[in-house]
Amino acid sequence: MTRAVLGRAHGPFVGLRPYLARDRPLFFGRDEETEAVVRAWTGHRLTVLHGDSGVGKTSLVRAGAAPALADQGHTVLPTGDLCFDPVFPSAVLPAQNPYTRALLAVWSPEEFPTHVPGTSLVDFLRARTGTDRYGRSRPVFAVVDQTELLLRRSPVPERWRKDFLEELFGALEVREDLRLLVTVRSGHLDEMRRLVDKREVEHAEVALGPFAPDTARSVVAGCLATVGSRIGPVEPGRLVEETRTVRTPDGRPDHRTRNVEPALVQLLGLTLWEETAEEQTTLVPEDDTEIDRALTERLAGLLEESAAEHLVPPDVPQSWLRRLVVSGDRGPTGPSPLDPNGPLTPGIVHTLEDRRLVTTHTEGTTWVLRHPRLARPLMGLAMSPYARQMRAWGEGERLSVAIGARTRGEFVLAAEHSAQALRSRPAPGPGAHALFTTLSADLAFERGEVRAAAEYYAEAARIRESVGEGAAVLRLLVAEARSRLLCGERASALTLISAITGRIHGDPSLRAGIGQVLWLAGQPEAALDELEGALRGGGGVSEARRTREEIRDVEAKERTPLQHRWRG
Repeated sequence: MTRAVLGRAHGPFVGLRPYLARDRPLFFGRDEETEAVVRAWTGHRLTVLHGDSGVGKTSLVRAGAAPALADQGHTVLPTGDLCFDPVFPSAVLPAQNPYTRALLAVWSPEEFPTHVPGTSLVDFLRARTGTDRYGRSRPVFAVVDQTELLLRRSPVPERWRKDFLEELFGALEVREDLRLLVTVRSGHLDEMRRLVDKREVEHAEVALGPFAPDTARSVVAGCLATVGSRIGPVEPGRLVEETRTVRTPDGRPDHRTRNVEPALVQLLGLTLWEETAEEQTTLVPEDDTEIDRALTERLAGLLEESAAEHLVPPDVPQSWLRRLVVSGDRGPTGPSPLDPNGPLTPGIVHTLEDRRLVTTHTEGTTWVLRHPRLARPLMGLAMSPYARQMRAWGEGERLSVAIGARTRGEFVLAAEHSAQALRSRPAPGPGAHALFTTLSADLAFERGEVRAAAEYYAEAARIRESVGEGAAVLRLLVAEARSRLLCGERASALTLISAITGRIHGDPSLRAGIGQVLWLAGQPEAALDELEGALRGGGGVSEARRTREEIRDVEAKERTPLQHRWRG
């Protein structure tokens, strides 16, 4: 796809989202940084790419370094965001760390959810070992993006995070062919360094900073050139200077920042682009009132979205941000006289950071406004008539919000979003309805409410059955069987397993789950048959192998006393 076609598809600016591989022709200004990451990535077992929120770490990996390595013929596993996907119910293989399963879904989307669930990182990488024409192992390049999710203070169970990080670093030690790149925000770099030092992993660090003004001007020029146009009469240099100029509340220029934040360039560029396209107006940087009005409207929309995600009124994050402007910084959860509904939760603050509005000072204890240029538009929110009156979410959008909350460990919030979706009118379509119901089941199972989980899984299976999604039905029935077994309904559990055994030869991960249920139900021989089948199928190998060895160990211990008595 040419640059011109890409530009016409969504305009020359991507806004606050990262550049993706498909945006590579539009990715400007990071040639040197891309080369630096590629050098470090190819030369070290571990590379740590760090920088502030919104500086472009994800974009550099997905639109720069990863495609560059692929161009050289290297094996680069896919990149993406970690998320706990309800497509594979957690009750099928609950002993596997959900972050491991989420990462393998990113690294091997074509094998999810039939094969990779139940597989450890080491086993997954072992299956992808390749050699060159001289018989030497070919490196496998992989990414774990946004690792602050695993480092920052959050409701995520500590055991999940620690065990996943142990598994990740353990894979680095065992698999010499693995070249791992992790990205982390500056506020959590010290914690990442402590982890690296503890494991004594050979590594490199690459710092990513903001643009120099000249680079920023070339970036804007390149973006505008993709559509052969400009934003009204705005020259790239004038747009960049507007991002650097911090104004007093009455609009007078106060000072200029030394460098230019990439996210702010994209935010301001997209704002002006859409304003011009939608209203047929001409906006120039000298008209600061109009620009601030446009930014205030966009910020109002971002804060409405953030508030809606956390089911609080928009005044909660708005007043907290205005406090940042007035005081300069504050802790993320302390009380504020400007917060009409009490202190902000860490989850909302993290959402504001993800939207490039704030950044952390010292490992999540002190926060500041990310871009001083936004101070004046933010102060205008108090009396702003520009709120966009956020439209109702679609099924996919609400599901993404609910899954994101669950992945961050905000289980109550995820459950409430799921419940609201299931209560909505009109009701979600069958596919979305089944996913929300499965999500509710997973959350209930993880809370230990296994009877409720069983009912949710059964309902989701009925919905899937009604639209002929047989593979999804089988996964849900295995999850229901385990849940019913755990709440004392052994006969019901075995009836479910009996109904689906023999129908899942192409799904080794599911066979591993069935083997575990049969073992828990006291049928070790039948369990071993299923586990052996899973191992032959090439999926779920780690959980299947672990359970098989557990059964054999128990059987060996049960035989030993009999042998001693016979000898006596």
